[in-house]
Amino acid sequence: MSNHRVPWQGSFPAIVTPFTTDGEIDEALLRANVNLTIDEGAHGVVICGHFGEAHLMNDAERDRVIAVGVEEVAGRVPAIAGTGGISTAEVIRRTKWAKEAGADGAMIEAPYFMLTKPGDTIAHYAHITDAVDLPIKVYNNPRRATAKLTVEMFETLAEMANIVSIKESSGDMELVMHLIQQVGDRLRIFIGPARKLGFASIIMGAHGFVDGNPQFVGRRAHQLYDLAKARDHEQGVPLQHFLMRCGQLIYESAGTDPATIKDAMRYLGRPGGWPRLPLRAMEGDDLARFHAALDALGLTPAKAAE
Repeated sequence: MSNHRVPWQGSFPAIVTPFTTDGEIDEALLRANVNLTIDEGAHGVVICGHFGEAHLMNDAERDRVIAVGVEEVAGRVPAIAGTGGISTAEVIRRTKWAKEAGADGAMIEAPYFMLTKPGDTIAHYAHITDAVDLPIKVYNNPRRATAKLTVEMFETLAEMANIVSIKESSGDMELVMHLIQQVGDRLRIFIGPARKLGFASIIMGAHGFVDGNPQFVGRRAHQLYDLAKARDHEQGVPLQHFLMRCGQLIYESAGTDPATIKDAMRYLGRPGGWPRLPLRAMEGDDLARFHAALDALGLTPAKAAE
């Protein structure tokens, strides 16, 4: 399937799943976050990805979040559902549900925890594409999955029905370049995280990025894509540096992502809700330092309300 079969391009935020302080899904905040994200210029959304704490939900909860998210998107932008898991059977079931719920595609990471060999990983995706007729974005995140997807593996995956895209999250620009050169004509290449490689990767031929940070940074995070497409270095380069500092705050604070993104969203009056255990919200001095760092970046409650 050529990458021209899907119109996916641009900034696709990985939507957080808001929970209450008791750990229940807050559907009202989920809907509000989807709408705010789209209103601020997102070109698409990913629901139930890593930032959505998908792996902290049971099947019924995850199915419900996908259904609510897709319903709220209402066809305004592409809605991609995170349907990955350890067993091939569970991924097939979840991907079928995503299609039934109206998702435009599925994002599926390589099986995690299991020490799969390349042939196992290829077979995993082959069974999924045979079982479900839905466009698939293959998620390469070797920090969180035991399997590392190589250019050679992507060349094989590119020949499979329904596989149309990559989310490349290794942070390796050389790998990104090889993917653009070898399979960029067949697979739409999305980068994560955009805070590091967003501007450069789009200029070099990538099609977009998937990142959680737009949910607290706002519309400037989406503008990075537009500036890169326009080859506007004068505005794009400083914005890339700003987004890098925002990302460093999220990942180098005392908290754990994606709980830290929710910490930022709550401070800024955005509909992020609370994390689910074992993830915890920051408290005390850690939270005060975090808020001060947000202020220093110009991300304040007053500014967010403008």
